[in-house]
Amino acid sequence: MTNSTTQSGPALAAISGLLLAFFSVWDGDALAQSAPPAQNAVSQNQVLNMRDADIRAFISDVSMLTGKTFIVDPRVQGKVTVISQQALNADDAFALFLSTLRANGFTALPTADGSYRIVPEEGAAQDATPMAGIIEGDQLVTEVVKLHNVDVSVALQMVQPLVHRQGRVVATRGSDALILVDYASNVARIRKVIADFDRDPSVTAVIPLRNTSADQIARAVTDLVKIQGEGGNSLTNFAAVPLEGTNTIILRGPPELLARIQPLVEKLDGEGASTADTRVVYLKHAAAEELLPILERVSALSRGSAPRAEGGAAAAGIPGRASLGVHAGTNALIINAAPDVQQELMDVIRQLDIPRHQVLVEAIIVEVSDTAAKQLGVQYVLAGGQGSNIPFSATSFPTDSSPNILAATGAVVVDQETSGEDPDSLKALQGAAIDSLLGASGFLGGIAGRSRDGTIFGVILNALKRDVSSNVLSTPSIMTMDNQPASILVGQEIPITTGETLGANNTNPFRTIERKDVGVKLEVKPQINEGGAVKLFLRQEVSSIFGPVSRDSGELITNKRQIETTVLVNDGQIIVLGGLIEEDEQLSVDKVPLLGDIPILGNAFKSTDKSRRRTNLMIFLRPTIVTGTNDLRAVTDRKYNFIQNEQLQRSRTGESSLDSVVKDLTGRAPASVPPMEK
Repeated sequence: MTNSTTQSGPALAAISGLLLAFFSVWDGDALAQSAPPAQNAVSQNQVLNMRDADIRAFISDVSMLTGKTFIVDPRVQGKVTVISQQALNADDAFALFLSTLRANGFTALPTADGSYRIVPEEGAAQDATPMAGIIEGDQLVTEVVKLHNVDVSVALQMVQPLVHRQGRVVATRGSDALILVDYASNVARIRKVIADFDRDPSVTAVIPLRNTSADQIARAVTDLVKIQGEGGNSLTNFAAVPLEGTNTIILRGPPELLARIQPLVEKLDGEGASTADTRVVYLKHAAAEELLPILERVSALSRGSAPRAEGGAAAAGIPGRASLGVHAGTNALIINAAPDVQQELMDVIRQLDIPRHQVLVEAIIVEVSDTAAKQLGVQYVLAGGQGSNIPFSATSFPTDSSPNILAATGAVVVDQETSGEDPDSLKALQGAAIDSLLGASGFLGGIAGRSRDGTIFGVILNALKRDVSSNVLSTPSIMTMDNQPASILVGQEIPITTGETLGANNTNPFRTIERKDVGVKLEVKPQINEGGAVKLFLRQEVSSIFGPVSRDSGELITNKRQIETTVLVNDGQIIVLGGLIEEDEQLSVDKVPLLGDIPILGNAFKSTDKSRRRTNLMIFLRPTIVTGTNDLRAVTDRKYNFIQNEQLQRSRTGESSLDSVVKDLTGRAPASVPPMEK
C-alpha cells in the first residue's frame, strides 16, 4: 500500500494496492503473482508505507513494482509493517522486500526459471542456491569456503556461532573446505572472519650440516614434533626437508616452534663431529663387493684434493682419510673415516643403494618352411658273355634315392662265374649291392636276366616325390634385473670331432671331441631408460641337427640361425628383430650325351632331380618392465595360468600336476584359475 500527499499518481496507485490486497485472499496451496505487461507496469519510483498490511498483498505490490514473479508457499501468512518516506526504485524495493521477509521469518529462494519461492525460514537452508553472480544481502545462499592453513575442525568451531539460526555450516570429511548456508550478507561477513584467521604464520630456516646426515636430522625433528604435538596442529604446519646433494635441511613452521628446533639441530650436528670414526652400513639392495671399488675411488679423489699436513700425510679431521672394508655375510660396508668424509661416502651409498627394476624379456621365433622334391631316373646294363660279340653298355646316375645297378649286377655275375672260388670278393660285392638297395627310396621297378648265350641285361626304374612342411615356434623368455646380463639355453650337447691321430703302423688311434650346444639360446642385457624405454643388448641363436654329411661319414651338419643386435623398445611393445625369407629352387639333369636328348626315347638315358625349398624366419621380442610386487605378481600369474590351462586341457582327471607340485612344496593351494571356455 502506498501513500503520498504531493502527487496524484502515487495516490491512485496506493488505492489500487489496497483494493488488490483486499481481494487477494486465496485459500489454495500457493499464490503466484506475475507482473503485468511492461506497458502497464509502474515505471516511476514509489514510496512503500504500510501498517499491518496482509503479507500476500505486500508480495503482490512488490511483484507489480519490480516485475518479478513470486511463488508463495501456503504457510506464508501474517501482517507486515513497512514505514518509509523516500521513493524507491525497483532494485531498492526488492532489497527492502527481502529484508521485510527476513524480519518476519520468511525468505525468497530463486528458481531455475528466474522466479522466486516465498517460504518460511525454517528448513529453507536445504534449498538455498549456490552463490553466483550478484546476490542480495538478505537472500539465502550456499557457498564452499576453502581453507589453506587452519584445520577444518578448528575452523568449524570458530564459525559456528556466527551462522544465522536457520543457516548451516558443514565440514567436509577428508578435505579442507567448509560448506556455508546463510544469508548473503552474513556469508560475506563469515568469509572475512575466515580470511583473518586462515593465515600461514610459518617462517623458513635453512641450516647447512657438516657432521650429520640431513635425512637423519629431518626424520628426528619430525618425529620429535609429532610426539610433542605443539598446539595440536604443529605437525600440519611444520615440515623438515633434507637436501642430500648439499647436506642441508630446510625447516618451515611457526616462528616459536622453529626457535626451539633450530638450536637442537645445530647441537646434534655439532655432536656428530665427536662421534666414533668407524661406521657399519648395512646395504638393502646393492652388493657390498660392487660398491667397495666405487667408494675407494671416491675416497681417493677426496684425498687427492685435500690439504696435507706437515710430512705429507693427510691430517686428521680433513676429507680424504678413509679406510673401507666389506663383510660379505651381512652385506655390510665398514667405513673408518672422519665424520665429513663419512657423510660424503654415505651420500654416495644412499644414492646407489636403491631397488632396481626388473625386465621380463620374451622372444618369439617363428620358422615356416616347405620343401618339395621330384626324382625320376632309368638305369640299365647290357653285357655279353664269353665269346659274345655284344659290347658292354650301362648307365648309372649317382642319386641318393636310386640303387646302384652296377653293384647289383656285379654281385650276381661274380656269384655265378666264380662259384665260390673267391669268397672275400663275393662278400664285398654282395655287401655293396645290399647297401645300395637298402639306401634306395621311392618306387623301384626293373627287370634283369641272362640269355642262353651268356648275355647279361638289367633295367631299373626309380621314381620319388617328397613334400616336407615344418612350422617351428619357439618362445623363450627370461627375467633379469636392470643392467644385469642373463641367458637361457634349451637344447642338447652333441659331440663334434675336433681332431684324430694314429700311432705308428696305424695303431693307438686317438680322437678329440668337443661338446657343442644345440637348441634355443637367448642372451640379453636390458637397460631401462627414462620414460619407460628399454635398451636391449641381445644375442638370439637357434640351432638344430640337420643330419650326417654323407652316408659314409659320421660327421654331423647343424643348422644355425643367429642374430646379435642392440634395440630400443618401449615397455610392453613388440618389436621385430630380424628375419629371413628364402626360396631355393634347383633342377639337376644327369643324362647320356646325344641319347638323352632324343625326344621321349631320351628319358631312358637320363635322370631328373627337381627340388624347391621356401623358408620364412622371423624373430620378435617384447620387454616388460617389472617395477614392484604387483607387476611381478601379474607376469607370474600370466605364465602360471598359461601352463596350468595347458595341463588342464590335456588332463583326463580335470587336475593340473603343476598345482599338486606347488601345493606340496609351498604347503598351500595355488591361486584359482577362471574356468576355461569350451
